[in-house]
Amino acid sequence: MQIESIYHQPYDQYAFSIDDKTYRIRIRTKKGDCKEVSFYYGDPFKFNDSGWQIESVLSMYLAFSTEFFDYWEINVIPPNKRMKYIFHLRNDQNSIYYGESGFSNQFNQNDQSNCFTLAFLHKNNLISPPKWVNKTIWYQIFPDRFASGNNKNNPIDSIPWGSTLPTSSSYFGGDLEGIIQKIDYLKNLGISGIYLTPIFEANSNHKYNTINYFRVDPTFGDEKILKLLIKKCHENNIKVMLDAVFNHTSASFPPFQDALQNGKNSAFYDWFHFYTENNQLSYETFSFVKEMPKLNTENKEVQNFLIEIGSYWIKEFNIDGWRLDVANEIDHYFWKHFNKKMKEIKNDLFIVGEIWHHAMPWLRGDEFDSVMNYPLMKSLFAYFGYQTISTTNFQNSINDLIATYPLTVIKALFNVLGSHDTPRILTQCNQNEKRVILLYVFLFTFFGTPCIYYGDEIGLQGGNDPECRSCMLWDQSQYNLTLFDSIKKLIALRNKFSVLANDGEFNWVQTDLSGILMYERKNDHFHFLIIANNSIEKQSVSIPINLKGKRITNLWNGQQFATDSDSIAIDIAETDFLILQFEEVGSII
Repeated sequence: MQIESIYHQPYDQYAFSIDDKTYRIRIRTKKGDCKEVSFYYGDPFKFNDSGWQIESVLSMYLAFSTEFFDYWEINVIPPNKRMKYIFHLRNDQNSIYYGESGFSNQFNQNDQSNCFTLAFLHKNNLISPPKWVNKTIWYQIFPDRFASGNNKNNPIDSIPWGSTLPTSSSYFGGDLEGIIQKIDYLKNLGISGIYLTPIFEANSNHKYNTINYFRVDPTFGDEKILKLLIKKCHENNIKVMLDAVFNHTSASFPPFQDALQNGKNSAFYDWFHFYTENNQLSYETFSFVKEMPKLNTENKEVQNFLIEIGSYWIKEFNIDGWRLDVANEIDHYFWKHFNKKMKEIKNDLFIVGEIWHHAMPWLRGDEFDSVMNYPLMKSLFAYFGYQTISTTNFQNSINDLIATYPLTVIKALFNVLGSHDTPRILTQCNQNEKRVILLYVFLFTFFGTPCIYYGDEIGLQGGNDPECRSCMLWDQSQYNLTLFDSIKKLIALRNKFSVLANDGEFNWVQTDLSGILMYERKNDHFHFLIIANNSIEKQSVSIPINLKGKRITNLWNGQQFATDSDSIAIDIAETDFLILQFEEVGSII
């Protein structure tokens, strides 16, 4: 047995609570190396004549595998909300115990020193993102490019809507009134949350270089219009999340200008990271952009200032969430402080960090509720978009993601296929709309809270920034209706059947067919099988489920059929998919 591959830790993704009395325990082993894993546990303070009293011995189940590892899981309700535990691993050649002190050939009930410990399950330690997030479909809006509702507030140098491809300095006049006028469009699409890139005063079209954090940029409207937008959204059951840039400011930010001009004599000098280089005063920035000086979030005055900003827009405007720009470049101490203060004001506020990589340190319940899930996007494009990885490799990559976080975190991840920082989806798929649809099929039938980048649903195209920030089209004759209708239908299915979102199990269904991906979403009431043909050939797929006495419904076209056979084969066209629902004949569900 390859013991160096065996791993567990009594926290994070290896030991997490799924409610206020139940832990999910996970252990990693080398792929194919273990045949059985048993879980011994008991209360730390219960003893009998033999020594420590074992509450129970449970058989763990093989939950999923990645390229190199197997992951075993078990749900445990410990006595008195606390427990000590140890693992017993076996294969055909070996049997070994594994605990906090390492490996041993025997388990001594008189010695608890090798046991892992979960001291007490405190309810306030639960990772608990806002409940409404699990059912939310997001729509990201870049305000200058979505819709223009009032030409009077257009920037002086704005150009006619959609008249040319955008540049890094283009202004087209989109604003908050334009968004208000398009709420019916969003509602019709099935959207229940909008995420606005920064709307605060700044001297750029993207507004990621804030000058005044307490003022709506005049080219977008004013505070009165923002309140009306949020009110109208809430009336239509649409949440509103704003974008906060706390890592850096604009070089025109008044405190920075004061510090730049007055040096150490400025009251704001320590708000930034100044240093001397070649006898010249310099400062840390976002990337190497001199127009974006980095804030010193270790400074108490800066902390208070940023907390005041976060609090103001919640108290005065009733926003539902903060998306935090460049979140990984700010210290954990500040984010813990920020989380505490924001949740005291609105306990179901949604806090999303912009982190492009593994983010468990920020997702323990005391900093962020979620992060932008770019690793998922990378895997989806590699498989469906570029076809550079096999079905097995794709499954491994998704399982890697599942292995990275507790399930409660997975269900709240902010899942994106595109954003203002990435090329347009249709462009990345070489204008193959069927591949785009496959991407969305997975997005809307997987865990998480999915987000559409404005215009992707109608087939906007463009490469990297600034091309991916073109103007929204409002002439329906220019829509890619195949994309639009498909995405709208997928949203409707997800909204109708929460089991396709976060209220059901997710299980792979294996097949030897090349390019065929199958997985189940099911709970006590519903059972769905999603089949994606990622190949360029029509295939006949045998349904590996006992179908006798079941009615099958193809949710995409409503076709129903029943079978008296144990299994059937279904033809599926190239680059196509099926969403099948199974019901017992006679079921009223």
